[in-house]
Amino acid sequence: MTLTFLGHSAVHYNVSNVDIYVDPYLCEPVDLNKLPRAHVVFFSHGHFDSGILLAPKLYERWKCQFVGPKKLIAWMRRKFKKQIRAEDMIALDHGQSLYFGDVKVTAVTAHHPLNRLGKTIMAMFARSRAPAKPVNGYHFAGYYHSGATIYSSAIPEAVKHLEIHTACVPIGGKYATASPEEALKLAEEIGADRLVPMHWQPLLDQVFFRYQPSDLQRLAKSERSKVSIHALAIGETLNQL
Repeated sequence: MTLTFLGHSAVHYNVSNVDIYVDPYLCEPVDLNKLPRAHVVFFSHGHFDSGILLAPKLYERWKCQFVGPKKLIAWMRRKFKKQIRAEDMIALDHGQSLYFGDVKVTAVTAHHPLNRLGKTIMAMFARSRAPAKPVNGYHFAGYYHSGATIYSSAIPEAVKHLEIHTACVPIGGKYATASPEEALKLAEEIGADRLVPMHWQPLLDQVFFRYQPSDLQRLAKSERSKVSIHALAIGETLNQL
């Protein structure tokens, strides 16, 4: 099993020979032509930085399936009805699970309460009316990808019966994404061994976040956290424990 960070909150997982992408907002230096073919792509929500507008291009190349919240999938079926087969767009809401090969994927609750500034920023760059809520996190094979979220006590409650070795959580601290303190708290409460920070890079070179992975690393060290911090460069792969 491997996890490869592709920038922002885009992550490629290979689990039991199933290639999974979550929120594939793919920008330079990532080269789509060099990425492994996806079997399934998961969208946490409809904001542009989840990669939702890339769906037709990804489908043309990969002929994959897409999974997301029910409201988002309904929008996709209207928006992309001439480009993507309806049966390849699958709704999955909180607490529901699906199998892809031998891999069981469960949708997990998330909390993404945008304020007025965040809504303005997204309106400027979204270029679509894809629904931003609800937001899904995802769990499969010990991996937890939180999607765009801040800390919520509902998340540890939702995954309390699930084994988690690696958590991918935002740390940027702006636009309704978790701060390093929230990310570390969440990772500790869900029992993760490793934390991969995401959603901290500038978006479109104009939308900046408050915190960087170094802030998370200093925090974990100062608090003597048992969670191991793995700040990955774009294209870097983290192997199975």
